[in-house]
Amino acid sequence: MLSSYDIRKKIEVFSIILLLIVAVSYGAFKTFPLVLGPSITIYNPRDGDTVARTTFELSGQVTRVKEITINGRPIPIGTDGHFTEILTAQAPFTVLVIVATDFYGKTTVKTLRVVPDR
Repeated sequence: MLSSYDIRKKIEVFSIILLLIVAVSYGAFKTFPLVLGPSITIYNPRDGDTVARTTFELSGQVTRVKEITINGRPIPIGTDGHFTEILTAQAPFTVLVIVATDFYGKTTVKTLRVVPDR
């Protein structure tokens, strides 16, 4: 038969192990987005779209970023991660290279091609 001291010791060891598992799991949960790096979502236009005029609006949202550039030019980001930029399209098509960089130097690149309507 187990004494009350042995039962208490087993409960203490089990509690410490459970606490460590919870702490490590929570740490992994909080650091997972940092490991993923930045993300870019483009709302308008889509890749390959025909834009109505020579000028068009590029809009989207970024997460986990420090800065975003379009063809090497930095653009402002709202506090909620949304951005909007007025650009010009040139015939026969325009290639847009969107680069998002996070606070740790990780980058994500998205490339769009748009065709101006004649």
